[in-house]
This record gives sequence, structure tokens and C-alpha cells, in this order.
Amino acid sequence: MVLHKWCGNNTELIEVSENYDFSDSSEIKVLGVYWNPKHDCFSFRVKIDLHELNTKRDVLSTIARIYDPLGLLGPVVAKAKIFLQKLWMLKIDWTDLLPDTINREWRQFVESLQVVNDININRCIVVEQPEVIELHGFSDASQSAYGAVVYCKSITSDGRMLVHLIASKSRVAPTKQTTIPRLELCAAVLLAKLVHRVKQALKLNVTNTFLWSDSMIVLSWIRKESYQLKTFVANRIATIQEMTSSEQWRYVATEDNPADFVSRGMDSLKLKT
Repeated sequence: MVLHKWCGNNTELIEVSENYDFSDSSEIKVLGVYWNPKHDCFSFRVKIDLHELNTKRDVLSTIARIYDPLGLLGPVVAKAKIFLQKLWMLKIDWTDLLPDTINREWRQFVESLQVVNDININRCIVVEQPEVIELHGFSDASQSAYGAVVYCKSITSDGRMLVHLIASKSRVAPTKQTTIPRLELCAAVLLAKLVHRVKQALKLNVTNTFLWSDSMIVLSWIRKESYQLKTFVANRIATIQEMTSSEQWRYVATEDNPADFVSRGMDSLKLKT
């Protein structure tokens, strides 16, 4: 028995399963997250030190405690990354106290971060005896960050369905100003790589893969030959076309795009709901 089929090397998971007494309902820490065998779900344990005044070192120390290898807390991690980049742009030294406005913003984030410990995520991502297994990936970008999320949708022969988050990734936008279409393209590259890794790790009989973007410009680039495009775009389109097919890419309206949460960030309280 293993925890997640997309975790790559499951040696640690197998050893835990062989040596663990499953009659014990206590949680065990595996690959940076906690697994509750009784309820078969994942949870997180983030220790928070709430200070009245904070330095950049305090911020980095807190962010480093959010260990989320699968991106199940993607929007929260993205918000933390965006905040840290803001400090870099202000050129604050490691031991300097944060300006009052920035410090209040950080305290609000840290206070809400405690809600992470109340979030439980089911381990099972596929319905029992699935007839169809689909992967749905979404990409999105904002001026602050860009990201990608991948879901598994499984359906039984009698119509029962389960949709479950598999993984997410986010990157902060470059400090050098760039256009939204280019950031959307970077998000699409991130999605192509993430879906490729998920497929390799899952080892499931995936029926179809659908990749969604709310950028019509990016979708039109993907349908072109890379040599027809300028270097920045061409290099990234070549990567996307190497890992995916243009037929897999579809348009999704911005308000229906779950990757929007990863590209803009979200505090823990909103994520929990």
C-alpha cells in the first residue's frame, strides 16, 4: 500500500506501510506531510511564531516551514512567494524591521496561516473501478505570479464521478516588467511540464488529457510551428509541443479557471472554504 501514486520514489511509503500498526489512529509524517491512516487523508502541521515586529529573516523562516511538495496548498504558497518578492524589490536588509504597512500585511497572513493545520485532503484521487480517467490541467498568470494545477476526473460505468486535485506549481513573475501574454505562455510551459511529470508518476490508464488556458494568444501560438515565432515565444512553444499535443489545449473563461487562485495567491482561511 502506498500513499500517493504520483509521489515518485515510494520506498519510504512502502517501509512505513510494512512497519506501521494501522489499528493506531495517530498521524505519521511522510514526505513532508502528515498521513492519517484511519481517515486516509493528508494534513499539514505548520508551526507559527507570531511576532509584533518582523524582519525579512523572520518572513523567510516562516515561509520555509510550509513544506508542500505536491502543491496542495498552492494558493497559500504562491501568496507567500509574492510577499517575499515584494520585500526583495524594497531592498530590505535581512535584519531590518518591515515597514508598518508591510508588517501588518504579513501579520494578517501569518495569523491566517494557522488555518492550514485544519485542512484535510483525501488521499484517494480515483473513484473505485473507474471506466474513464481524465487529467485536466489549467494554467494562468497575473502580474504577480503564474501557475498551473492538475486534476484527476474519474467516472464509473454507472456515472459516479470523482474530481480531485493532484498537484500544482507556481512561480513569481520576473521583477523585470513583461507582458501578460508572455507570462501566460510561461504558465502554459509550467503546466506542460507538470502534466508530463504527473503522467509518469501516476502510472494509470489515462483515457484523455485536457489542458486549459484563458489566453487566446497562447492558444494560437501553440497551434503554430515554433519557427514562425520570435525567439522567446518559439523556445517555449517548442517545449510545450514536445510534451503535449495542440489538440489537448482548450479555452476556459477566466472566472472558471482554478489556476487563477495559484497565480494571484490566497490566504489559508479562504483556501479552507
